[in-house]
Amino acid sequence: MLPQDAKRKPDSYSYPNGMLNSGYIAGVLRLNDPVKGICYIQQTRAENHMLPIHYDPKKSPIPKDIKEWDLIMAFVHTDGAIEGDNRIARVKSIRFEAPNLMHLGGRFRDDFMRKWDVAVHAAAKDSGTPDSVAQLESLPSAGTEDRLNSFDWKAMDLNKNASNQIRIAGFIQAKSLERNRKHPVDGTPINDRLVVLIRQSKDTDACIPVRWYGRNLQPLSEKLARGMPIIVNGEFRMDVKAISLPDGETGIAEVSKIPFIQAKDMPGPVLPDSGHIKIVPSWAAELFKGHGTQAPQPKQGDAERSAMFASAFGSDSASTPATPGEQQDA
Repeated sequence: MLPQDAKRKPDSYSYPNGMLNSGYIAGVLRLNDPVKGICYIQQTRAENHMLPIHYDPKKSPIPKDIKEWDLIMAFVHTDGAIEGDNRIARVKSIRFEAPNLMHLGGRFRDDFMRKWDVAVHAAAKDSGTPDSVAQLESLPSAGTEDRLNSFDWKAMDLNKNASNQIRIAGFIQAKSLERNRKHPVDGTPINDRLVVLIRQSKDTDACIPVRWYGRNLQPLSEKLARGMPIIVNGEFRMDVKAISLPDGETGIAEVSKIPFIQAKDMPGPVLPDSGHIKIVPSWAAELFKGHGTQAPQPKQGDAERSAMFASAFGSDSASTPATPGEQQDA
């Protein structure tokens, strides 16, 4: 469990493998299973997009005063795993606590005060019904009390920049760029997808899959090389896709769920003295094999210029550089 005083010192928990790996996720607690050590944090109405959070029930239990549908915040580390044919991101909490006001959206204040408005007037004798509650009751909605007690006033307007943040630094193990993608249903063009596996440990199966989406990601892909150390700011998300037709009775289709990290911006290089990678592991050397040992391939323009030079001055001149004396004579 992450002690309270250690929480104020990010360096004490942000480098589990000698490399930057920290994050926090806030939302509504769902489906906690302390035996299996997994719970879910819900940030939108879509339950299929609930975020799975693993934890050690003995070392980092969920506080007893935080129940189902309560707001919760998890300090997390991220690693990767392989499930079937898919690379997934796996998030594990090192500490749970209740989120603070800065993790909540602007709408939280009004809903929060409205709930207390009801409680305060109910406790006061002959105080009457407050105007705010009367106005709510007059609205044509299905159950005002259900609306007040539902989770959406807590989570639907979470401050996204403060409620889902993952930061990792590591070495590029591999990359994959998908261009000219088409929507599987209507065939319309959709954004490119670049997937980069970031390695932080000797186990290559634990590489963290990070995705970028954009209109043209080829320039970014060309900048990234195997073994390159980079730093990424991202969010923990679920890739949810229907894998069957909707059921005739329930109208619900079976879906696949792949947890991944989606980058918020472009990656940055990690310099040797930056501090984001504090320990350079021995296995990193294998990623650098081949770097600097291959002759650069000439570009098309270089080949054309060489051919013109050869035809004008002779074939030997095209491949043999001039000596300083020859340059001066020319």
